[in-house]
Amino acid sequence: MKGMLSGITILELGQVIAGTYGGMILADLGAEVIKIEPHWGDAARNPKITPVRGESAVHLQLNRGKRSMVIDLKCEAGREIFYGLVAESDVVIDNFRPGVMARLKIDHESLLRHNPRIITVSVTGFGDGGPAGNQPAFDLVVQALSGLLDLTGPADGPPARVGIPLADISGGIFACMAVLGALVGRELHGEGRHADISMLDSLVSMLSYDALHHLNTGVLNRRQGTEHAHIVPWQAFETKDGYMVVAARGEKFWQNLCDAIDRPDLKDDPRTRDNGARLEHREYVVTILAEAFARRTRNEWMDLASKHDLPVAPVNDLVDVFRYPQVRAREMVRRYRHPTVGDVSYLPSPFKLTDWELPGLPAPMLGEHTVEVLRNRLAYSDETIGRLVDSGVVGTGQDRNGAS
Repeated sequence: MKGMLSGITILELGQVIAGTYGGMILADLGAEVIKIEPHWGDAARNPKITPVRGESAVHLQLNRGKRSMVIDLKCEAGREIFYGLVAESDVVIDNFRPGVMARLKIDHESLLRHNPRIITVSVTGFGDGGPAGNQPAFDLVVQALSGLLDLTGPADGPPARVGIPLADISGGIFACMAVLGALVGRELHGEGRHADISMLDSLVSMLSYDALHHLNTGVLNRRQGTEHAHIVPWQAFETKDGYMVVAARGEKFWQNLCDAIDRPDLKDDPRTRDNGARLEHREYVVTILAEAFARRTRNEWMDLASKHDLPVAPVNDLVDVFRYPQVRAREMVRRYRHPTVGDVSYLPSPFKLTDWELPGLPAPMLGEHTVEVLRNRLAYSDETIGRLVDSGVVGTGQDRNGAS
């Protein structure tokens, strides 16, 4: 069985999350992703960040299925090796600050001289250009600037960060999409392209219909906790043993909910008979439902959901998530064997492809594949490789006191 991208080679200069998440997906699709690292390794390798038996969870998750090669790109000899790899590769992904690739002489225009079909993708906080282009960008900063923090959290409380690094992850996802689009475009039109991906652009684009509504009406949505600006009921309620959410979009589900709480009168009550009325009388509706949800446990509510076709769900913590039968049935937890950590449980990409089993390969040790790539891809002799290692142009992860 071959992956959709078998035969595609990607050189990844990415660090931590934004520059590596897209490569992780592309590796799952069958691409060969060669991670080019400095002697000290990707910052994601820092074992003090989400430690797992001496390694970092960020590295173990986001760099799985890739190969690691250490090259000093600041020296001419290192760049010559990189140019040789570019000549027979398809894509280069980076998440350096704007201008760094040009200073290293490995920007898109420079690489075209070595491969006119090369595709390059740069993921940055704010994109190449604009007044914020060179400002430092971390996930929290981008979430704040995008408006996401202002829309997240309780109505009467402070703004809240989305619980995952969504700015970083969205940058990686859109980088992956850019690669896939550019690969198709190259086959159609014969040209490599450069994609400029901004984490801020990515999150702003995800504001979606709420942004369109604001831009065309002037209405300013504010944070409402789990409530919805336009649908009632659509929020979390406390039960006897935790929280549940209900998302009764459409009158069918509202009427089912009325039956489940033994309040068929609410189907015809002028304050609750349709969504417009419920929006106008939100407090009245929420009070009734809060009392109803508080009378039962989460399991009792799930039994009612099965009986009445209710769009309700428990608010799962991570223990609950990985016990949830649907997550288990969809094989959203898999394992690979790491040379130092041992068995690692990880999350695969969510797609299921006909006749393709996700690779399930471990995250590489630093420089694990340097010699192999030089020998097999570029036909370097062992003597030449030895000189390159001794001079520090390349590394194997064992020749310096870098991360491992």
